[in-house]
Amino acid sequence: MDGLSIAAGVVGIAVPALHCVRLLVDDLKDIVNAPDAIKLLKDNLLSIDNSLTSLQIISGPEWESLGESIADQTKSAMELCSNSCDRFRTVLVRWTRHSSDGKLSWQDRAMVGFFKQGQIKSMSKQLQNCKITLTSVVSIATLHSSLNQTHTAEDMTQMISTKETEVANAIEVTHKQLAEVNAKLGALQLARQDEGETEADRASAISQAAVEQTALDASGKLLQELLEKTKTTAANAMRNQGETRNIFGNLGKGFMIGNNSGAINSNFS
Repeated sequence: MDGLSIAAGVVGIAVPALHCVRLLVDDLKDIVNAPDAIKLLKDNLLSIDNSLTSLQIISGPEWESLGESIADQTKSAMELCSNSCDRFRTVLVRWTRHSSDGKLSWQDRAMVGFFKQGQIKSMSKQLQNCKITLTSVVSIATLHSSLNQTHTAEDMTQMISTKETEVANAIEVTHKQLAEVNAKLGALQLARQDEGETEADRASAISQAAVEQTALDASGKLLQELLEKTKTTAANAMRNQGETRNIFGNLGKGFMIGNNSGAINSNFS
């Protein structure tokens, strides 16, 4: 598939995902007396908004350099994010009520139990990871064009090293989160309900944690592929840099001429 087709496919997923994110942001903005965890969730959604917008700016040639596999995994990450936003909007209906002025109000701010807190935090962490992953995709997509504008091997090495470190750190964070969510799933199964919570709250929290687990696992694989792509791009760039040096090095020797309409004087004495 050519780069423009890949880019169009990504945008086709990014646009509805962005719509889902913004709908949830609007819902959260309308809730009065919401717990602090909801405010943090809203901030994470705004960060995802920026990442999804940046993703749409990646050019066809840049997607072509990344390859279809990374593009497909990126689309899957966006779809997971979009589906999670839709599910969370449904959950909010159970957690809120309409006040007299038509706004949504938290039913009982003092009774945000273990399962509700767990679900909100899980959603926030999933969004944080999604943001890191999408930002990494954008960063590596633009690496190739950035290297083409870099003229010294030292600058290239520094740029490549920075990108590799960023992706490697993202992989480490993702693996740590995955270990945490694995433990959390077990804890949710055994936890007792807090006052005011139901089995539906437990099931909802477990479902969200399972989605977070799936998203983290997928992100880890995507980030690993991005790291390999960075190394390949780096090797190609350094090789091209060496070839360029050789070409211009040889041009500095001997007698060179381009188009010349005048007489050529070959007397070198």
